[in-house]
Amino acid sequence: MEWYDRVKELKKETHINTKELSQRSGVPLGTLNKLLSGQTDKPKLDTLEKIASALGTSVKYLCGGEDYGGFSALSEKFARLDARGRDAVMKTADAELSRMEAEARRAASDIGLKRKIFIYDVPVSAGCGSFLDSTHSQSIQLVVNDVTDRADYAVRVSGNSMEPRFFDGDVVIVESCGEIPVGKIGIFLYNGESYIKKFGGDRLRSINPDYKDIVFSENDDIRCLGLVLGTISKAE
Repeated sequence: MEWYDRVKELKKETHINTKELSQRSGVPLGTLNKLLSGQTDKPKLDTLEKIASALGTSVKYLCGGEDYGGFSALSEKFARLDARGRDAVMKTADAELSRMEAEARRAASDIGLKRKIFIYDVPVSAGCGSFLDSTHSQSIQLVVNDVTDRADYAVRVSGNSMEPRFFDGDVVIVESCGEIPVGKIGIFLYNGESYIKKFGGDRLRSINPDYKDIVFSENDDIRCLGLVLGTISKAE
């Protein structure tokens, strides 16, 4: 049984339709329809978590089919509690949800749940710079874990200015963002060329001491394209 078949069973048990599930989970209705019809690949982990939470179950159940007892009886008991009792239950529920989310991420990794991201064909420079062309890319699959679930795209490293942290040919995964803290490594577009560098506030720094800092001037066009999360593999 596929994960979306279990979602359909839980929808029947909880008497909610797809539109209501979309509203409860925050997953767009169009996206949810495609996922539940099997038209698209497995969703990102956070999407599964939202769906599972809205149905009162776990990602592990949706993906692996562990026993699930439903929450009809629990709902009836909760309705009979006074304010103090409901507050106690909610505090326990919050603690259990936090535990469940941590376990779900581990479970997703254990069962090999995967998601797709795009990798740019043109490498980013760890040397003299190259242009990151968004029109030339292909998809790759990542096994879901706490780090890869944050990744929005991947790029290949070219050059040796970031050694020994990143080597020529490494593939790094990146979380898209417009700025990163000083001292963190990111992908930058500097005067039309892309770089993987450490952000120095007023400059881009290399790890390899043989390379000088790229110091910003008044007329420079500098944009942050994302935070580097780590290396996933060596380019073929």
